[in-house]
Amino acid sequence: MISNSVSLSRIRSIFTAALVASLGLGVSLTAAGQASAPAGSLVGGPGSVHVTAGSASAPGRLPGAPASATGAKEVAALKPASGLNQGLKMHGHWIIDIKNPDGTLVQHHEFDNSIQYDGQNYLIGLMSGYGAAGPWEIYFTNAGATTAGSPCNTGEYPYCAIVYSTTTMPGQFACSLYTCAGGLTITPTFGVGPTLTLSGAIAATQAGSIGFVATGMNACGQSGVAFGAYPTAISTVSPATCYTSPYGGPGNDFGGTATATNLASPISVAQGQIMQVTVVLSFS
Repeated sequence: MISNSVSLSRIRSIFTAALVASLGLGVSLTAAGQASAPAGSLVGGPGSVHVTAGSASAPGRLPGAPASATGAKEVAALKPASGLNQGLKMHGHWIIDIKNPDGTLVQHHEFDNSIQYDGQNYLIGLMSGYGAAGPWEIYFTNAGATTAGSPCNTGEYPYCAIVYSTTTMPGQFACSLYTCAGGLTITPTFGVGPTLTLSGAIAATQAGSIGFVATGMNACGQSGVAFGAYPTAISTVSPATCYTSPYGGPGNDFGGTATATNLASPISVAQGQIMQVTVVLSFS
């Protein structure tokens, strides 16, 4: 009986020590998960052109938060400020420069937009392997997409589209309907604060305004699935193949609008002016 009591006591001591250690580890992870404030954060909503510079050396924790936590109360207090408890957000930061044909700058605009339903599904497809990444496009029109008010109008669909290629998706589809320009550059950067930058230009075919902007993307799922349908198995198409894939290529095309917004203040454009557009996609 004495031996059994001693053994039970030792087990309880070991269990208590392990519990304390696990609580200590949880505190360390919570404190380490706090996010730093980014420099150069945007002020204002869609249509805003005011940018303020943030602190280049923002603290690794919120002002007033304890340097370390030693118990359950401290862990609970830190939860709202912890990076482990914050939602992941995707940002589309737009820069639109309106230039005369000789290259002189007439207007400069900056604003943000947000990820859309198709963009969310696109990311899930990439992360699961059910979709292979394909090219992107930028497209825009006036508020309401009316033929009289868009800076691009060659028919029924008054959209301007800047695409990676006019012969592969999604450019092949866009250029069959919209006023279209090729040459979209797609530039990733890796490391801390990774981004994807889309950039290109198109000339206005008539006087109008920009009131709605969006980015579109294409992904290639498994073959034999209807156009636009979500895949149900891992894709056998590589990104290199998807980038050169036309409509109905080796894998089904599923994509659509990735990010979009309606501008609070439409941008006026004269006929013949160049619309230089850059979109920076990032996460926080």
